[in-house]
Amino acid sequence: MTRSRRRQRLFRLFAMLFAIVVSLVLCEGLVRVYVWARGWTPNCYAADLDLYQPHATRGSDLKPGFRLRSGVFRQSVNALGLRGPEITREKPTGVTRIAILGGSSVFGYFVNDGEEAAQVLETNLNSKSSGVEVLNAGVPGYNLFQTHDRFRERISPLEPDIVILYLGWNDLPYICSKTPVQFRTRSLAPAYERLLGRSTLYGLVTRRLLGAPVTFAPSDARNAAPTDVGLNQFRENLAALAESVHAEGAKLVVCSQCLAAKPDASQGLRQLLSSDPEVVEHLVSLGLLLQETLARFSQEQDAVFIDAYNELAADETTLKDYVHLTVVGEQRLAELWERHLNELIAAP
Repeated sequence: MTRSRRRQRLFRLFAMLFAIVVSLVLCEGLVRVYVWARGWTPNCYAADLDLYQPHATRGSDLKPGFRLRSGVFRQSVNALGLRGPEITREKPTGVTRIAILGGSSVFGYFVNDGEEAAQVLETNLNSKSSGVEVLNAGVPGYNLFQTHDRFRERISPLEPDIVILYLGWNDLPYICSKTPVQFRTRSLAPAYERLLGRSTLYGLVTRRLLGAPVTFAPSDARNAAPTDVGLNQFRENLAALAESVHAEGAKLVVCSQCLAAKPDASQGLRQLLSSDPEVVEHLVSLGLLLQETLARFSQEQDAVFIDAYNELAADETTLKDYVHLTVVGEQRLAELWERHLNELIAAP
């Protein structure tokens, strides 16, 4: 091959690469103009890549200042890393702060700002007597390992007066593991993917067109039985978190989760758990185990126990899937909390 021919091929290759880059840049610009014109944020298609940031001990945490605006969702994280409106770090005089700890079912994954149970509870309580702030301390995917670590670092400095635990489902993978300590951290998307996630075009292609799934919790427990070491770790994690709550002078409230994994759940929700009836029954047994363990723990701690597992119906009106609430479900959970908290808030 002559030198001139090699140059021609190199020129064509560079021209092709240049054309591809220019095309991608133009497509990115067009997509961004489109979402801007609709009032959406650039992360509207791949918000799950933008919601988290790395954390030294927990693996990941919510990114302060996160905003999502799309055709379906309006979600935001304040400067303190909590979902909801901005609040002061120092608790105002005369204000009662209620912190709700848990995973995506506390965060309110499928509802807009103001519709999650934490904010509904705050609105309901303040409609009767002002001076209550409810802190949504939920982080999607968090289990008790990460929840306790986050409470000590981020929530306890906010001086909560009451702490509600609404959790359990995300702990099942390590409850059913012989090595529960491996679940101490929450995984984070690789750095390259989070970098690509800043592209609206990338989000459109991978999340909307190709339909890459969003994982809410590991599925390790679907076909595994609880282990002694896993159950002991769950109890130890609960006790350690309760100790930290009491050390801050706060009152502890434990609430079982509304789950599709219960005997009287609607058939539609049971099918969301699995198409295999044996797997469904196994998950139902795990749901019962969580409820019983939390009820027993509450009694041991002399803590208020709210049994959302049994008091809220598990049907399509209340649940969007196996654990995440609908708008109606968030309202019903908030009302359930309110009934139990009125006396607790009034107590000295």
